[in-house]
Amino acid sequence: MVVRVKLKIKAGDKGAITSALVNSGFEAMEPQLIIPLRLAERLNFTSMEADIEDFDVAGGSRASGYRVKGKFEVELVLRDRPPVRSLASITILPGEREVIISDYLASALQIVILDPQAGVWCLRDELGAAQRPSVSAEEW
Repeated sequence: MVVRVKLKIKAGDKGAITSALVNSGFEAMEPQLIIPLRLAERLNFTSMEADIEDFDVAGGSRASGYRVKGKFEVELVLRDRPPVRSLASITILPGEREVIISDYLASALQIVILDPQAGVWCLRDELGAAQRPSVSAEEW
């Protein structure tokens, strides 16, 4: 198992709630979110101006995505407390099937991975006091 969280992505008057994979190996210089083409179409990102961006991926290969111009609000949706919010850059990565949170965005959302194999995490201010389970990819 991996750590997945419930995330709300806002784009103008549209929004979507989805599961998002927290990937500490996705190193970024700013809060960044990878989204699949299907979600990009639903949020109308495909009609926005974008630049091509190249990524180093596992195994030493490279992938190209479409980085949407601007910053967008994302919310870590929590059942027991108000959401944690951040602005993030969005990249549409054709062929990707799930939303992926960069290390920088995970930090901005205060996500701390406690046990990646068991899918356990908490918020920074909950360290030693709480453990949260991952949501499944199929839930959203």
